[in-house]
Amino acid sequence: MLIPHSEIMTTETTWIGPERHKERVMDLLRTLDVPSLREKKVLVTGGGGFFGIHLARALHMLGCTVVITDKATPIEKYNEEIKFVQGDIRDRKLMEELCKGINCVFHIASFGMSGAEMMKKRDFIESINVGGTENVIEACVKLNVTRLIYTSTINVVLGTREFDMATEGELQRIPPEKHTDDYSRTKTIAEMLVLDSNGRKTQSGEVLHTSAIRPPGIYGAGEQRHFSRLMGFIKFYKANAGSPYSKTNWVHVDNLVNGHLLAAEGLSAGKKHVAAGQAYFITDETPINNCVFFKPVFTGLGYTFPDFWIPLNVIWWLAFISEIMHFLLKPFYDFVGFTRTEV
Repeated sequence: MLIPHSEIMTTETTWIGPERHKERVMDLLRTLDVPSLREKKVLVTGGGGFFGIHLARALHMLGCTVVITDKATPIEKYNEEIKFVQGDIRDRKLMEELCKGINCVFHIASFGMSGAEMMKKRDFIESINVGGTENVIEACVKLNVTRLIYTSTINVVLGTREFDMATEGELQRIPPEKHTDDYSRTKTIAEMLVLDSNGRKTQSGEVLHTSAIRPPGIYGAGEQRHFSRLMGFIKFYKANAGSPYSKTNWVHVDNLVNGHLLAAEGLSAGKKHVAAGQAYFITDETPINNCVFFKPVFTGLGYTFPDFWIPLNVIWWLAFISEIMHFLLKPFYDFVGFTRTEV
């Protein structure tokens, strides 16, 4: 069930408390036909982040035994029945230990999406996004996990292209070497590894079925990355970025959770493994301009939404300068500007 965009983003600023949100999620879960997941033991890598916590909670509501792992401490409190193991997906032995008795793995963990993370050394980003993914796959094969869902990104097909209402069949992955940033490059490689592993025999002779979900920007109560960076840009420059006529899609965290649950169900025997080897886009149903998308929140906080728009080519050069400043000032000050890829 897709949450209508009109119900999520309105001209009025409305706070939905945690209990009301829990009720809404439970209502949504009741409409999902995911019998193969209920009461299974599942693992969520990167489960301490914004999306990971929401997915873990939904799985717990389905009656699953949920294990989450993350290098960082979870950003929010979670049900005490959800087991948290602090660790690094680059640790092959840990991944194997965590995959014991697991029916389905949701692999979310990654690094380098935006800001200072994007400017880390290439080898470091690759060790997590590619090396960590290899560890997850091999642990699934060795410990007889039969379902693996990978949280990819729209970046694997996006690049600098413009497209309108494109489908999975129309947009092919950009070759890794064509990407201009290491996050998109390594996420592309990782997606390829996961989907290429579909059909592999596990150690006990069962079959590993894999699928990938390609979300755009994620939003929802508690989101701390996209919201703060775009709001910071508007406040700093007193302007909007790009063209008011350009539009994109976002995805509410609850819709993204539903997409992952349905992908897992699509890997089950009951659904004849229809999602096996497939990658899926998931968005809300209403395209909208990036800056206009946050206008209700921006004005609700008491700020005046700017009328001025900085052209895309100017923004690109400002981002390039901010990247140079990051490296020049790094020994003295942790300056984090916008990157060209974020533009």
